[in-house]
Amino acid sequence: MGYIPYGFVQKPVGIFVEPQQANVVKQIYQRYLEGDSLEGIADFLFQESIPSPQGKERWTRPVINNMLSNQKYVGYIIDFADFFMVQGEKSKRSNIDEDTGKRKAARYSSQNVLSGLVVCEECGANYRRITRPSGEVVWRCANRVEHGKRICRRAPTIPEERLKTALCKFLSLDDFDEQMIQKHIERITIQAEGVPYIQDYQLHERGMALL
Repeated sequence: MGYIPYGFVQKPVGIFVEPQQANVVKQIYQRYLEGDSLEGIADFLFQESIPSPQGKERWTRPVINNMLSNQKYVGYIIDFADFFMVQGEKSKRSNIDEDTGKRKAARYSSQNVLSGLVVCEECGANYRRITRPSGEVVWRCANRVEHGKRICRRAPTIPEERLKTALCKFLSLDDFDEQMIQKHIERITIQAEGVPYIQDYQLHERGMALL
């Protein structure tokens, strides 16, 4: 196993789960899935007088964040389904500032205006922009790309042109306009049927745009 993560203990005959620490790990995962922020989890652990892995009174966000991504817990302390639910939730929150609860201004710093906006309904992961050998540009669920159907079974591949057409229809545009996307679109959730569910974050409207 290499280094011994929090939740395990080294004994002369091997590495074993440490029950009390394992329970803390489970609480961290559970509270994150219930909607707690990293700071909120740190506050909870402090209030419960649970010392950090370094023995400090206060847990830090990076420590908690790393624990939520540590695959060594899978099968020993955290079950497979919960672990990947957490990864999906982390992906959803990746563009949210925990201090303000608002989307980070940097969300449009990517070369493509849609990066960080398109998410998978099934697993919650972001969609990635991929250029096929033929030159066609498509968007695919990141979990589906990395793990295949093992994690995300039904996420469809969406041609970029069809996605742009849907956005133009939703915003009543004749041509695709990046500035309008930046101004209005908060999230595009791709459903299993290949239909994007589009949210306008300024008007707080949700709508279906058929491809």
